[in-house]
Amino acid sequence: MRKRAKLRRVQLIPANAVALLQEAGVVSRDQDPETVMAWLTPSGNPARIIARFPDGWRADLRIRTDGSFSLTQSLKLQVTQ
Repeated sequence: MRKRAKLRRVQLIPANAVALLQEAGVVSRDQDPETVMAWLTPSGNPARIIARFPDGWRADLRIRTDGSFSLTQSLKLQVTQ
């Protein structure tokens, strides 16, 4: 059984991550994310990227070794009375 490689967590500069997020179809709006966290493989390739936007949206992009990816987006809502 193969052992999974340990991923390294890094914080990316949001402006530098926009091109990768646009390629995956995440960023279609005119705003850059506030924060972007990435998990890199030992070879330095991104395996997961989480971007948080000022309007409450969060995008979670998971990149597989074959180049395919899955994307989850969510919106944080606050209910006030």
